[in-house]
Amino acid sequence: YDYLIIGGGIAGVTAAETIREQDRNGIIGIICDEGHLLYSRVLLPAYLKNRIHREQLFLRRGEDFVEKKIDLRLDAKVIGVDIKRKEVWLSNRETISYKKLLLSSGGKVKKWGSEEEYTYRLQTLDDADRFYANINRIKSPLVIGSSFISLEFLEIFVTHKILPTVLLRDNYFLANILDYQGGELLRENFEMYGVVLQSSDEVEEINPHTFQLEGVGINLPTISQNGEIKEEEGKLRVVTKGLHEIQCDSIAVGVGIDRNLQFLIGSGVELGENGIKVNEFLETNMEGIFAAGDVAEFYDLILGKHRVQGNWTNAFLQGKIAGLNMTGSRNPFKNVSAYSITNLGFQITALGDCDKDAESVVRIDRKNRRYERFFIRDGCIIGAALINSFQDKPYLATLIEKRVNMEVYRERLSDWEFDIRTIS
Repeated sequence: YDYLIIGGGIAGVTAAETIREQDRNGIIGIICDEGHLLYSRVLLPAYLKNRIHREQLFLRRGEDFVEKKIDLRLDAKVIGVDIKRKEVWLSNRETISYKKLLLSSGGKVKKWGSEEEYTYRLQTLDDADRFYANINRIKSPLVIGSSFISLEFLEIFVTHKILPTVLLRDNYFLANILDYQGGELLRENFEMYGVVLQSSDEVEEINPHTFQLEGVGINLPTISQNGEIKEEEGKLRVVTKGLHEIQCDSIAVGVGIDRNLQFLIGSGVELGENGIKVNEFLETNMEGIFAAGDVAEFYDLILGKHRVQGNWTNAFLQGKIAGLNMTGSRNPFKNVSAYSITNLGFQITALGDCDKDAESVVRIDRKNRRYERFFIRDGCIIGAALINSFQDKPYLATLIEKRVNMEVYRERLSDWEFDIRTIS
């Protein structure tokens, strides 16, 4: 291949299509370890809420790749890269050569717990299909973690009239971007929907409601004080480190991903703290090799540091830039990252770099259930966390991109009477 792309997600497919727009004759190949054509990961929750049909998840048909002369290999796993020979090795022992290479291999959900039969994730279409097939049998779920994925799980359950319990290690939800006041605003909203939140705790052990009799697992019923057998409430008994006991019949886990980098070990491609280290042009330390999407630890021109950003829009934009640059352009990647979610009536946004170690200013309007937290470094705003203040997002993004000095406005930022749109 003239251009070989590892990863069939939005970054990889966008890069391939961009390359085709620039180079009509180059031979393009995509290696994808999933068995599905490109689908929207951000629409998986809508599918699970019965708001869209499964077929609406798919963004490309097989014919689209044929028409653009892009060779797509599904269910193909890369196990190694030989930089000197410009070769990629597949698990089926096939060797593929390339001239230019894009690494957009994404990530896999972190391993968690031992009771896989009862555990649900929301990273892939296969995860969503399994969840969809079982959702009507779930009565008492436990949600682990305080991530955006955990928020998706909560709304899916509530939509199906199932009341979940949430277990989180932090003192409050989304502690990586909110302060305690913002966390309380979320907690109060959860309670309105019947969601039970148990904070500052984590799982110690998980035990199925069974005992062993001559090597056979048998359901262990619950016995009331008068000796009557009560209907089994759940199949799992979760014991926390705080010595709380939670009975549930399923566990929904939202604790992040491990990036697919194992095949690069020993290859010579430089890895950063969290991903494949690339410059502002998405180039690795190896000539002709680029990275985009969740695995790219890119140099952020706005913030002046390397970072990873795992969201759909970021992956799409990086795929576009990588495709252009692989065909000879020289376009830097520059974008104020943002992630927004509507959850149980709340609109929540993380914008830019919500660095918990940076100075921050908070303002909260409890009457209207609004909240904003501004992150400041060296006098400039670098990020913001918003609840029900989506209208301020574009203005804040401009302030972050232009690195506007906020010193003169610092004392007024905590006042809701102050309109940030007046900052120039």
